[in-house]
Amino acid sequence: MNTETTASTNQEEAAKSNDRQAGKSGAKQRVISHPGDVAGLVMMQIDAVNAKKDELTIAVKGLADTAKQLVRAYAQQAAVIQNLQRKIKELEENKGE
Repeated sequence: MNTETTASTNQEEAAKSNDRQAGKSGAKQRVISHPGDVAGLVMMQIDAVNAKKDELTIAVKGLADTAKQLVRAYAQQAAVIQNLQRKIKELEENKGE
């Protein structure tokens, strides 16, 4: 086999592989050869990734705020419980006298 035939066969196999992958995802992929189109596609993908990063940042901040509120509530409840335990202990000591 010569190099032209090998290159052609490799390209055909890659195209078939792309077609199978596109069939699995439900969308047919197209070959983009113009540099402007490639740049536009890359920029669209970067924008999509940045949008997802922003969504994740907002979600993480929301979780952090919720965790802070829970810690604050837990600390308040722990203080109330300690005060009640102290009062019970005082009452038991006074009752014994």
